Amino acid sequence: MLQLSELDSSFLYLETEQTPLHVGGIYVFKKSRNSSMPDFKRFKHILESKLDNEPFFRERLVEYPLNLDLPVWADDPSFKLDNHVSYVNLKESTPAQLLPLASDFFSKKLDRTKPLWQACYIDNLESDPNGKYKQHHFALFLKVHITAIDSLSGEDILSQLLHVSPEITPLEESYPWSPKPLPNTDSWLGTAYNNVFNIPGKLTHLVKDTASSAFYSVFYERLQKLNLPASLMSVISTPINQKISDKRVIENFEISLSDIRTIRRNLKNVTTNDVMMGICAEAISNYLADMGEQSNEDLIALAPISVRSTQIDLKSGNQLAATLFSLASTEESPVKRIQLINEAATSANSYDSAISANRLTELIPSCTAGLSARVYSEFLLPQKHKPMFNLPIINIPGPQFPLYFEDTELTQFIATAPLFDGIGLALMIVSYNGKYSLTCTYCPDILNLKKPFSNYLGEALDTILSANYSEIDDINTEEHLPRKTGLIKDVVGLVNNLFSLGK
Repeated sequence: MLQLSELDSSFLYLETEQTPLHVGGIYVFKKSRNSSMPDFKRFKHILESKLDNEPFFRERLVEYPLNLDLPVWADDPSFKLDNHVSYVNLKESTPAQLLPLASDFFSKKLDRTKPLWQACYIDNLESDPNGKYKQHHFALFLKVHITAIDSLSGEDILSQLLHVSPEITPLEESYPWSPKPLPNTDSWLGTAYNNVFNIPGKLTHLVKDTASSAFYSVFYERLQKLNLPASLMSVISTPINQKISDKRVIENFEISLSDIRTIRRNLKNVTTNDVMMGICAEAISNYLADMGEQSNEDLIALAPISVRSTQIDLKSGNQLAATLFSLASTEESPVKRIQLINEAATSANSYDSAISANRLTELIPSCTAGLSARVYSEFLLPQKHKPMFNLPIINIPGPQFPLYFEDTELTQFIATAPLFDGIGLALMIVSYNGKYSLTCTYCPDILNLKKPFSNYLGEALDTILSANYSEIDDINTEEHLPRKTGLIKDVVGLVNNLFSLGK
């Protein structure tokens, strides 16, 4: 039996009905006209053949009595695939749209008495009242708890299913599974009682709001030693940064590669990442203006980024770091804002080598999304008292070639991220096969929008495309020096070290 680390256990203690801590996505596939496969039955057979490949498929958590020690992973003797895989036929159900169905799916916590993952097969997408999908399309909803995601590889369900070419492969032989019985937790009580004083004090305090300020103060002190700009160590409060409910809305907006190239040509030295951040910043600024929110302080975003580079040394071995950066939201011109984001980003040591890590595209996008959301969640552990950023914006450069499940092509990947109290909006950007998919996950009870947030993203793109680019010559970068980016090279190591205090 493998015992959870203090860090992974903290995800369990901080999880509530309002803040389920799983990651995943919506994956839309186009069936080949020359084949009737796959269907739901075939999908289940394929998934069943993969169950031996990853332990998380059939392992569940077992908790110590009275939580006197950290939980352990153990075989689930009651495992049944039907408990984790469901089916929805839009043609036979009450008229429903894909994304509202997904919002309901991702708003529900996973059952901790079972392995921490779920999948849902959505058939006949042409019956979606939105009219976006044609015949021969189906979708998969997949979610995995953050504790079940490997902190280095981000392996998940989809990584077991996708290939770089269409192929119908024979099903792998499924061997009889002989699970070990669940441990007798009653016998653990004496051992757990003896070990309780060895549990890191800061982890114990995490369960109690009254003491979690101590955890934050240590984290804040260590962040200060990284010499981050003072402007990145505190943020303004906005309607986005309120206590959330258990409701979720997932919306998606797609951007063509040609539109991004047009903006980059006009602004010359900026990166694709700068442009995408600028579009997000324009949308958020317009939303806050509609809410009557005016501020003389910039919004701060957190972005996990690739550090697959020999120029950045990570002792933890993690493939992602995080950067805190200003969205320059007080700047009224959207094109000036993009250049300011670029100026701030390039001023950070090692930023260029981190962003330019091309090997990131070797990963299946869902793996990278899982890693990114995990880093984002790790960073949020001490956020219960004093947030250090307003929202995460996670940009995932995926492969620019199609991926396949059997002979069906993955045509759309919509990534989701967890929300926390104080973080009511998360943005995920995935570039895949020539287009950018920008997904917003938000809590509708605190974002009382006059229109869908995806509309703000569309209007932001139109505004930037039609902007007067000659005005960028008037930028005085000296006036914006406080808007520097702070690169935190080892979020995982930084947070993990907090749990070693007092040992």
